[in-house]
Amino acid sequence: MQTNIEDLKERIIAKIPQLTKSQKRIANYFLENPQILALNSVRDLEKELQTSKATIVRLTQALGYSGFQELKAAFLQSMKKELEPIQRYKSKLDMRQKSGNTLQDVVNQTTSNLQQTLRLINEKDFKNGVQLLLKAHNIYTMGLGISYYLADIAAYQFRRVSLNAYQLPFGPQNFSEQLINLSPNNLIFAFSFPPYSQETIKAAEYAKEKNITVISVTDKPTSQIVSFSDLFFQVSVESTTMSNSIMAPMALVYALASKIGHDLKTKVIQTIESIDHVRKEH
Repeated sequence: MQTNIEDLKERIIAKIPQLTKSQKRIANYFLENPQILALNSVRDLEKELQTSKATIVRLTQALGYSGFQELKAAFLQSMKKELEPIQRYKSKLDMRQKSGNTLQDVVNQTTSNLQQTLRLINEKDFKNGVQLLLKAHNIYTMGLGISYYLADIAAYQFRRVSLNAYQLPFGPQNFSEQLINLSPNNLIFAFSFPPYSQETIKAAEYAKEKNITVISVTDKPTSQIVSFSDLFFQVSVESTTMSNSIMAPMALVYALASKIGHDLKTKVIQTIESIDHVRKEH
């Protein structure tokens, strides 16, 4: 079944001349309100359209679907990345109610995110990212919301492999103000996911003005932060909760740290031994 929203609309439009007058009215409503179709039950649409369930089902069959649920699922699948967080969460709740196995749903979603991220990130960009991180004098990670915790984890992992990495704190100074005295030999490693913190985006824009390298981790190539990034990594953060999933971005951070650790093997071993010494003696 087609998953592109425009393809789905074109499929309906092509069938309209063959429909009855009442079916055309409903089909046009679907074309104008795809989110309502994707997120509501046939009972809700009965009330909204002042028609019967049978009429709606016959229309979906005339459009080439087995029934209403198949048409709804096709629109939901095509639109899920475009929905607002609350709408996406509502759709996930509906699907989870039918599944009945929450743990399995979460594991399946996580697996899907990881596999999708593997397809989205090519080896050339990954190697380029490693080289930019190795070349930077200092690395400053940043993000707000759940991205704040990802930035903390990233800074920690990069320090563990002997890089000078620090998380930009969220406090009296905004991110841009904390970049004022940074020179171009530093690097910003930013996380930006829906609902896209403007503070993070503005800081990336300011960093670009100062010729500071910016690597961003985001969910789509049209994200605003990409315009201010020297390199961006696209990861899948689909979630069964209101919050974006952190599993794929974390996997990316661990992979970068692992590769850097391999390239700086001797230095990393010395760092680990020093950490172990400090823990035992102090």
